[in-house]
Amino acid sequence: LLVPPAARHTLRAPSRCTVSMVDPLPCTEGNLISVLEECKAENDDMFGCHPRCAEIGITGDVDLVDIEGPFVTIALSGRFWHKRRTVLHRVGVHVSQRIPEIIEITLEDPEMAEDFEYNEDGELVLDKRSPDFNGDREMMAFNGYDPDQRGPFPDKNSLSFFV
Repeated sequence: LLVPPAARHTLRAPSRCTVSMVDPLPCTEGNLISVLEECKAENDDMFGCHPRCAEIGITGDVDLVDIEGPFVTIALSGRFWHKRRTVLHRVGVHVSQRIPEIIEITLEDPEMAEDFEYNEDGELVLDKRSPDFNGDREMMAFNGYDPDQRGPFPDKNSLSFFV
């Protein structure tokens, strides 16, 4: 799955070299809605529908906007602890593995892929990230680690950082 270029914010389906343990589904609105719900359930450190996430200010959500053959449009809303491009990537991988006939996943608005909004003068107007409730995100970035690899909860995969 390719990271979308800055101007387009579109995901291409990954190569089919991975083996899925679940039977593929046809590309229908009902299946897409179900697969997005599955994705949210499996990524329990990313979406605001999980109590643990909601407690620390994660309100992020993903919704189906449109489906036109193998082309799907989604919307990201709310605040994410992870970078929005990481969220988009994980959603894209999950959806394309479950519904292999999907060729492209596009955001309804390219601004949905951005973590920050700036005004014409380059001043920060809006930070779309959830709060860095314990300072881990900034500390990991400062130390050269990608915070998105671990997520907001240190116990998720037993990776800890000490300073």
